[in-house]
Formats: sequence, C-alpha cells, structure tokens
Amino acid sequence: MSILTLQSVRYTYKSKYQTVEALKDVSCSFEQGFLYAIVGKSGSGKSTMLSLMAGLDVPSEGDVFFRGTSTRTINLDTYRRNHVAMIYQNFRLFPLLTALENVMYPMELHGIRPKDAKSKAEEHIRSVGLPDTVFNRFPSMLSGGEQQRVAIARALAMDTNLILADEPTGNLDSTASRNIMTLLARLAHERNYCVVVITHDTSLLDIVDVTYQMRDGILYKE
Repeated sequence: MSILTLQSVRYTYKSKYQTVEALKDVSCSFEQGFLYAIVGKSGSGKSTMLSLMAGLDVPSEGDVFFRGTSTRTINLDTYRRNHVAMIYQNFRLFPLLTALENVMYPMELHGIRPKDAKSKAEEHIRSVGLPDTVFNRFPSMLSGGEQQRVAIARALAMDTNLILADEPTGNLDSTASRNIMTLLARLAHERNYCVVVITHDTSLLDIVDVTYQMRDGILYKE
C-alpha cells in the first residue's frame, strides 16, 4: 500500500494580477522502499507539490492521502510533527546547538528522556556515516556535506517512514551531492523509508528509483 497518494490534485493561488494554476490534475503514488525524484524548472510547481505532501497546505481540488486518509480530514500540525521528516537545502540546523543536540531536539519534543534521546541521536549520527568526533561540534564547525548528514540524522530521529527533501544537495559540491543522494537511496532500500527529493541536479538521477518531471504544473513520469 502506498504511504502517500495524490489524487487529481489542483492548486491555484491569486497573484497581484491573475490567478495562477500551480498544479494541474496531479495524480501519483509513493511507496516505502523507494527513492523518488521530482525535477523541473523553477516555477514549474514542484515545490508547491512538496508543500502539499508535507501538509503545509491542502489542495484547491483533489486530495493528498497519507496511509489512505486525506490530509483534509486530519490535523495538519499533528501530521507534520508526527509523520513527515523534512530535509532542506540550507540544512536548518540550530547554530547554537551541537550536532548531537540538533538530532536530540525532535525526540525531546516528543517526550523522550534526554538520556534515551542522546543514545538514539548518537546511533542516528553514526548511521549516516559521521564519526563520533562530530557529536559536540557546532554546525559552523562542519562542512556542508557534514551539516546535511546531521540534518538527515535529525530526520531519522522523527521516527517516521516518510522523508521529504527540498533541494538537499543544492548547496553542496558534486562529490558531496552524490554522497548525500546515495545515502538517501540506502535509507530507502535498506531501512524501508519512502524518500521524495525535489532537485535540479539531473546528474544524480541514476541513483533514483523513480523520476517525475514537473512542467507547467503537470506531472510526468519519466
């Protein structure tokens, strides 16, 4: 069964001078165990699609279903907090928290005891290929690739099966970008995550299981 399904989704908004149809009858499904990519030019609608999948808004028409339940019928704050792990282009790590504290943070928000959160955070950081020496380093002391790995470890701490990544390699060099995308593929294949990535970098698509192309609000499967 699909973890996330879009059914006949349309999304419109009003700009200063006109009504813009950002998504036009988009239908697709996403399953656990796969790495998906959505590619397209800026303004094509891919970020709008991701925001609906993340529960930041609901469609103008159609539905987004999470495990068979429409996001229209659930509390979106709860959905985002408990079921969606986000990864961003600019990492969004807390600069005054260490790498370990950044990964512990979402677990502590969910009421996990600090001792247990610390142990799990260490495990998550190691699982993304970082050494123990980064535990007590602040984000400013880490490379871009290391910061993104910490961000991925934080996503794993959410304890969900759905990871949505908005241009996760956008601020990285080609080597770090390939390493991060390979890591996301491994999480999908070996740990049964559903990982959906928005990207401009077509050189990484050989790593991806399923590629969608967004053009003028219309989604095409490659």
